[in-house]
Amino acid sequence: MLTASRAFRSARVKINVQACCALLVLFFAATGGCKKDRQIPDYPAGSNENINSWVLDSLKRYYYWSDALPSNPDISLAPKTFFSSVRFSEDRFSWLLLPSDPSTNIISVRSKYGFDYSVIQDESSQQVVGVVKFVLSESPAARAGIKRGDYLSRINGKRLSKDNAESLLGDLLAGNSSILTMADVKTDAVTETVDINLSSGLTFEQAPVHQIIETGSKKIGYLYLNNFNRGLASSLTATFADFKAAGITDLVFDLRYNSGGEVAEAAGLCAMIAPAVSYNSPFIIYSGNKNGGTRKESFGEAATFDGTVNFNVLLQNNLNLPRLYVLGTGATASAAEVVINNLKPYMQVILVGEKTMGKDQASFMIADQRPVKKVDWQIYPIVYKIANASGQGAYRNGISPDVAVDELAYLPLAPLGSLNDPLLSAVVNQQLNTSSRQSARLARPVKLLSDSRRKAAEQAIVITHR
Repeated sequence: MLTASRAFRSARVKINVQACCALLVLFFAATGGCKKDRQIPDYPAGSNENINSWVLDSLKRYYYWSDALPSNPDISLAPKTFFSSVRFSEDRFSWLLLPSDPSTNIISVRSKYGFDYSVIQDESSQQVVGVVKFVLSESPAARAGIKRGDYLSRINGKRLSKDNAESLLGDLLAGNSSILTMADVKTDAVTETVDINLSSGLTFEQAPVHQIIETGSKKIGYLYLNNFNRGLASSLTATFADFKAAGITDLVFDLRYNSGGEVAEAAGLCAMIAPAVSYNSPFIIYSGNKNGGTRKESFGEAATFDGTVNFNVLLQNNLNLPRLYVLGTGATASAAEVVINNLKPYMQVILVGEKTMGKDQASFMIADQRPVKKVDWQIYPIVYKIANASGQGAYRNGISPDVAVDELAYLPLAPLGSLNDPLLSAVVNQQLNTSSRQSARLARPVKLLSDSRRKAAEQAIVITHR
């Protein structure tokens, strides 16, 4: 996720109040240094009133729903409570944090232990079981031997059920150590095997997974991406060069667990995919409040803002393909959805899997940039609604798949990139009309009770730099 420290260069410039307010007419600056000409009571530094007055003033300037802010909120409340009290009722994603207080930070099972899982109920047998969906390499979970496709029956000694699936996820997030009871699942029988003691620990940036799949006359480039963190597009230029040199006929982006990140990286990646684009080809439209207005950005402007990539290098590795296949789930969110939506004006985009999360909004970090800093809190408010070059957006309820496939209906889960994976198999067999090595497996109807990755994706935001 993009941090506002770089996401908004103008906020770094030290200027006086008059210059700041003049520049505000020209662009949207995420800074607390520009104040309105009004008398603000001198509340003690660090008091709730001092912090909340700054929060409210910032929201009035940048918040997409600034006109809906209450006129006289109770600024004596604790900052988190105050923020919740003034946040617009339809706002699902804005948040407030204190960097020095871990309890205010957003955490996930993946960031604590290095894995994600779903709790499902087999609609035939009514058995409830946890399914490990993804494990980060070099993480506590990986070092404990946990892998994709493993089953869980208990968390901290409590048997998973339809009634406690969400609360046990909360227990994992709350503690710094947990006991997972692993199990074997065969037809309708669940046999518990071993208890694994997990302690929270460091998780590291993961290298993208890529390969070339040759089947029939097709040569398919496959790329799995965890997120859209800073430097992603630059790191993938060699991969796209390999795809281009190999003469791939089709490209599959696996974004099924990708909760997004930075617009710059999404734009850079799209520049290597969309045919016949240039630096000035339109990419994204931002629509803000009365202060923010509407802003359009090209591929080049969006991709190169953070200075991590040479746009000409991106274009040199452009694959010039007529279509893109994207594998997605309900955990596909934020910048991952930007890739899906913003490539549509330029090429055919076929979404295989499930409806995505639905984040057609963007944010940047707001921090106190005054010469004498008085507030340590940071705000990530929704600032913009976003759309593609054709003005198409409004996917608040998610982007529906063109080919609906639920991977949890085909257990055990296959390794990512395997032709036994039902999402990839749907591309190879149904869409490309080739014969894969997939073993015949019938779908078993299941009900999703809880999902750690979707929980984390709910807290992710499309991060922009203006």
